[in-house]
Amino acid sequence: MPGWSIVTLDESHIDGIIAIEEASFRQPWQRISFLDELSCREALDVVVLDPFGGQIVAYACLRLTLDEIHLLKIAVAPRWRRRGIATWLLDYCFELAQRRKARKVYLEVRRSNGSAIDFYSKIGFQIIGTRPKYYTDTGEDALIMTKSLEEAQ
Repeated sequence: MPGWSIVTLDESHIDGIIAIEEASFRQPWQRISFLDELSCREALDVVVLDPFGGQIVAYACLRLTLDEIHLLKIAVAPRWRRRGIATWLLDYCFELAQRRKARKVYLEVRRSNGSAIDFYSKIGFQIIGTRPKYYTDTGEDALIMTKSLEEAQ
């Protein structure tokens, strides 16, 4: 994505992230959750800035634990969706994770979120299990998905 940049999350990004977060999730993280991310040594948190005004158009929050990475959050601002930004961002994150010796990535997704499940499946994730009643707002199950990073090398 020529001219676009991916930078490490810092406190100056939080307001822009919260706007995307609230437009994207039923239970959005609050400011304190993003501030906590800044102090986590295992966090790999990044934002995408557009080349026109440096506005935040996407972000991802991941955690590295031993040789695994857990995708906690990814979101793209509504007006920038379906342009390949999420795929590009995740490719970048997975490359960073591989450099840190991660071999697999995991995530949870709402069972009812068909578009997210389709997206993750398209980029190589597979469903490996369920977390019953994972989402406290609805009691909905989460599907656990994983992707090998070793195959991508």
